[in-house]
Amino acid sequence: MEDKVYKKFYRKSEQGKRMIKIYRWKQLGLKCDTQDDYDTIYYLYKNTTNCWNCNVPFSEGNTIYRKCMDHNHKTGEFRAILCHRCNVNDRCDNTSGMPNIRFNTRYNNWSFRKTIDGKTFHKQSKDKNQVIEYKNEILKKYLYIY
Repeated sequence: MEDKVYKKFYRKSEQGKRMIKIYRWKQLGLKCDTQDDYDTIYYLYKNTTNCWNCNVPFSEGNTIYRKCMDHNHKTGEFRAILCHRCNVNDRCDNTSGMPNIRFNTRYNNWSFRKTIDGKTFHKQSKDKNQVIEYKNEILKKYLYIY
């Protein structure tokens, strides 16, 4: 009886939620080299507030704007944190091969856009490498990765 009670409380704890989510991702085919890689993706997943593709805020429950972890189904490689709509429509193709970085044919430049904790970061440049450097600076500063 005590074991059932413990499991019930563990599943509701932060560590329990993390382990359950990562276990489910593994079942769906996500492949990482180390447990730290899974933890980093979980941290991104937990702290991302908007879709990396369309920038719409995520909603709770079973809606088209619920949060999803997108990955390559052939290789198992992580790609992005998307809303369900973008995930099922496979709208992650962005010509750069990197989430949040797109080539804008109308303005003939590269663009990065990401919202973290309600603050939107945006950069445009003709030089793709400048946009990538800006993205890495933002992720390092606000998400403590890299």
